[in-house]
Amino acid sequence: MSSDLPSLRDRQKAETRLALHQAAVALVLERGLDSATVELITDRAGVSQRTFFNYFPSKEDAVLGLRTPVMDPALLEDFSFRQDVLGQVSRLLLVVASSAHEGVDQVRRRELTRMYPHMIHRLIERMNEAEDLVRGALAGLLAENPHWAAEIREEGMPGDVDDIVRLVVMTASIPLRFTIASGRYSPAAGLAPEDLAPALSLFHSVQRKLL
Repeated sequence: MSSDLPSLRDRQKAETRLALHQAAVALVLERGLDSATVELITDRAGVSQRTFFNYFPSKEDAVLGLRTPVMDPALLEDFSFRQDVLGQVSRLLLVVASSAHEGVDQVRRRELTRMYPHMIHRLIERMNEAEDLVRGALAGLLAENPHWAAEIREEGMPGDVDDIVRLVVMTASIPLRFTIASGRYSPAAGLAPEDLAPALSLFHSVQRKLL
């Protein structure tokens, strides 16, 4: 009988990742980022330096608890070009981007990026990776439903499918970024797909006025 529970191997990997992240954060708070070396992080976590690089490509990623974002194919099962495409892509982008830092203390992460602003570039890179995954997924969906992009080109709009995909994902990131930047967003509570609803409604209203 199949089970959705994680295997022992998966639990051990999650525990090792968490131990490295917590060790990195503790050392940065104690000694500062420059003094929190990979050697010290692995010593405190009780693993080898080789193991460290199986989980994090850099010290900054360990401090922020970042990982490569992933796209679960199940997220695409209910996607429909007959509904609010922008909203669907915005929520998809949120879920994929969130997979890069699942289980991380967002309040502490914000504190650390305020202390060391240059680490923000790692967050931006992970967000870019999430956008790449969503663009690839959307391109695949359009390959199965070519009529949607074809209707755009029939209206005389320039650009190929890749241009359309890139523009849709860039536009879909606006409600997400707007919500994060708003005073309603709480790092402690995090952000769920349904939390994008007010920003999406406002976006659609403004869009109708601009057209």
